[in-house]
Amino acid sequence: MATATDKAMREIRWHGRGGQGTVTAAKMLASAAIIRGKHGQAMPEFGLERSGTPVKVSTRISDHIINTRAPVEHPEIVIITDPSLMFTIKDIIKAGTDENTVFIVNTNFPPDKVRKILDIPKNELWIVDASKIALEEFGRNIPNTAVLGAVAKATGIVDLDALKQEIEEAFSASSKLRALIPQNLKALERGYNEVYKAD
Repeated sequence: MATATDKAMREIRWHGRGGQGTVTAAKMLASAAIIRGKHGQAMPEFGLERSGTPVKVSTRISDHIINTRAPVEHPEIVIITDPSLMFTIKDIIKAGTDENTVFIVNTNFPPDKVRKILDIPKNELWIVDASKIALEEFGRNIPNTAVLGAVAKATGIVDLDALKQEIEEAFSASSKLRALIPQNLKALERGYNEVYKAD
């Protein structure tokens, strides 16, 4: 039986805005883990569900069956898909974290600025300009696929091939989505290759 303190369970919390694909990314991460024989779970927490509003999503990945459906309160990893949230909901983002929490942030800010804004001088920090990648690949600020690539590189929770398989399977449902597979695979790979660990 897996519990919140089970070392075989990885607990992740996402912070983004509605319309940027944060919920989709969290679900795809869980599904990619399932492809690799693990158990995965993703649960969004919505307030007013509309474009632009803050969205919080919990993801758990475990070697064992996941018996809890409670929100992640003490995340091992925090993913910020919209950098403006660092200014508006910093306390919510940092709730339940400590100096061992890994932060993955979509931003073009330099690492020292991110550390100062979030007040995380000692935490492991990874930065990717996923919005830039999204604008270049899609023409829209939908950074979720690039962020997924960054998460794979930064954490090793899932491998890039599993995420590619998940994208191909999820986007094969309709011809409209199928046409977007090449762009999403490229954004995924760019996120993986362009994320970097801050000093």
